[in-house]
Amino acid sequence: MYQSIRIEKQGSVWRVVLNRPEVRNAHDLDMFREIAQAFDEVENDPACRCAVLTGEGDFFCAGQDLRFTRHADAQAIDAYGRANVAARQRIQRNFKPVVAAVNGPAIGGGVYLATACDLIVSVDTAFFQMREIQAGNHSGGAFLFTVGRARSLEMSLLGRRIPATQAEAWGLINRSVPAAEFNAAVDDYVNALLELPPLGIRYTKSATNLLLDNAGFSSHLDAGGAMQRYLGLSPDGREAKRAFNEKRKPVFTGAYPKPTE
Repeated sequence: MYQSIRIEKQGSVWRVVLNRPEVRNAHDLDMFREIAQAFDEVENDPACRCAVLTGEGDFFCAGQDLRFTRHADAQAIDAYGRANVAARQRIQRNFKPVVAAVNGPAIGGGVYLATACDLIVSVDTAFFQMREIQAGNHSGGAFLFTVGRARSLEMSLLGRRIPATQAEAWGLINRSVPAAEFNAAVDDYVNALLELPPLGIRYTKSATNLLLDNAGFSSHLDAGGAMQRYLGLSPDGREAKRAFNEKRKPVFTGAYPKPTE
């Protein structure tokens, strides 16, 4: 039984729903593990031809659940980081096509989850935001292969909101549509994918991932994940989480982690 997500099986189309609306679908270790498990099911069940990833309520995903990461020790942070990457890779490298239905804001890891999907439709009132820098962490190199160096650095260094319409113009997502057209736009992609040969889709994805790997995508995930785990345990990383909880502006020092931290 899933606790953080749910799967809605509608014939050959399965909807994987991030189901923690009380925390705006923020992710913790358990959610990442359940996402990976769900997409194992998607890939291994011949009844499923296409998956849709979306969020419950009015948020797609608010990123990391600070209730978890604020108190996590080094071992838990390490497990969280590895599960994060594993969940995204399980989506991206899935044999079946995956459509992201971004029903509301996507922040931090929520952006990563959406962009791990093959096609992305967003409601036009949503936004995309990489806030890791404000949390004393990094998202460096994110989307370099998608939006280019300048825009990638703008997202990662400034952590500003990118409206869905701008994200579409940049090429970060495929479509941004009004709420009244959202479900139809998702269905348009899903129905088109269902008419295509499954093996053709599988190997189109495999060829695309092979090119990304040759360009350094996997190496970036491995190296960047370790950096994120290190920064998450740094004094600035801890200070950012305390400040968020205390509703104040953080005071960053650039101090290195102590061996005991």
